[in-house]
Amino acid sequence: MALRALRREVQGPSRVVFAPVKSFRGSVERNRAKRLAREVWRLNRSRVAPGWDLAFVLYPDLDGFAAYSDSMLSLLGKAGLLR
Repeated sequence: MALRALRREVQGPSRVVFAPVKSFRGSVERNRAKRLAREVWRLNRSRVAPGWDLAFVLYPDLDGFAAYSDSMLSLLGKAGLLR
């Protein structure tokens, strides 16, 4: 997983998009990756600083909810976006 962040001029809740790469084996895996990432975001969005546009690039090397959660929180922490 990779993170791209852009500061917005308008304050408000941070917005997010999940972009899976084309190297997933099929639509089932690609959609599962997006579902897992959206669920991790839903559970942790209150911890993210407001006023950001975030893009998470999803790669097929992660498997399971815990891996997505660890990766997303690690990236947000490194970017200094966790409250």
